[in-house]
Amino acid sequence: MKNEETTANQGTAGSLGGTRYEPASREGVAGNACSHAVACWPRVAAVVASLLREIFDESAYCRFLERNRISSSTAAYAAFREENDRLKAQRPKCC
Repeated sequence: MKNEETTANQGTAGSLGGTRYEPASREGVAGNACSHAVACWPRVAAVVASLLREIFDESAYCRFLERNRISSSTAAYAAFREENDRLKAQRPKCC
């Protein structure tokens, strides 16, 4: 009986290319999840950076420069602030 089990195991191992199937350990799963999370960091950082540019009006200033086809300068930023303040004053106030 022992020979039959050994032969059966060898046949199975041979059909799998000489390797046996072993279930993944918890460490392997955690390592994959961790490496996946690490792979996501550049995307998360880009979203956070984009969010901060919107909050601090850097994106709005870039759009202003593109819309008016001008380069960044002190005068351009003053014009942006003037336009932005004028539009902000026109918005209805709540409460």
